[in-house]
Amino acid sequence: MTRISNSEAVLAVVRAQLQRMAKSRKSSAGAPASKAEAKTMSSRQMVDALAGIEGLSEKDFTRGFVRALLTEEFGEKVANSAEFQSVVDRTADALRGDAQVRVMLLKMRSGAGG
Repeated sequence: MTRISNSEAVLAVVRAQLQRMAKSRKSSAGAPASKAEAKTMSSRQMVDALAGIEGLSEKDFTRGFVRALLTEEFGEKVANSAEFQSVVDRTADALRGDAQVRVMLLKMRSGAGG
């Protein structure tokens, strides 16, 4: 039961970040950045970098996105833990299995750099 709750919490973080990134993309480019927007811009740059890697599979893109996002959200100390890669892999698999999130990821990836 605890694992389900933790998984749902991680998925909620990823979904929220995807939604913030989508909204940020639509917002005015000339508006001053708030603290939350600065974090989103960092995530946007990360998506751009991942999208720029030639030949990167959808699975690897999603895994890289999740790893970077969770590291940003929970810190390097957590990212360096032994269980972190397992969390990243399970979260990436769950995201690719969710049709709505998968579409959001594809849109983020295809819109990167633009």
